[in-house]
Amino acid sequence: MNAVARSSGVQLVDVGALEEYPITKDANMNGHRFVMFNHDRWLNSDTYLKMQPETGWFFLNLIMLSQKQRPVGTLPDDDELLAKLLHLDLARWKDLRNRAMSPLHGWYLVNCEGERRLAHRVVTEFALEALDGRIRHQQSNEEKAVYARLKRIREALVAFGCDKAVVADDVLVRRLDDWLTANCTGNRRKSDYERAMMHGAREQWFDSGLNSRHR
Repeated sequence: MNAVARSSGVQLVDVGALEEYPITKDANMNGHRFVMFNHDRWLNSDTYLKMQPETGWFFLNLIMLSQKQRPVGTLPDDDELLAKLLHLDLARWKDLRNRAMSPLHGWYLVNCEGERRLAHRVVTEFALEALDGRIRHQQSNEEKAVYARLKRIREALVAFGCDKAVVADDVLVRRLDDWLTANCTGNRRKSDYERAMMHGAREQWFDSGLNSRHR
């Protein structure tokens, strides 16, 4: 069951009966500095065409302000806080809310981990896309970092005289990387790779391929 914002005159319901907001409060959006905004969609919307210019200004500012809230894309269900966010006195904010199409047009109440807050379908859509893009970007960076680490391990194996079979052993290289991650801090030095290889030799990770120096 959904409830709309107070400006509609609909009586509020208990937070437990509200729609669950799909983004958690701890979702990492640090560094999120822009809002993905479809201007064609906005300029052709009923909201833009029917809303008074002054009200539209505050409507757009609330969208921007919601990007810095927890969870991202929501607003507090509190007139005093909303007025402060917009740098308005409470009386003026209430006047704006009482207009036929208020700055909270389209915003509705949701359950944010037990807290009642305001959300907007389009803003939620933008926030989910931004969060998904950020996660994919982080995953891409992590994959690049892993690739670089494994590449350096293979280069170290070559430098220590290992044959091609050892260098190409993905299981071995992953084991060495796990050991280095657990036992070495900072930049990995030649001595770190040597210690990892000696540990691997003791654990019989190497089937073959070390030259006579390391057998």
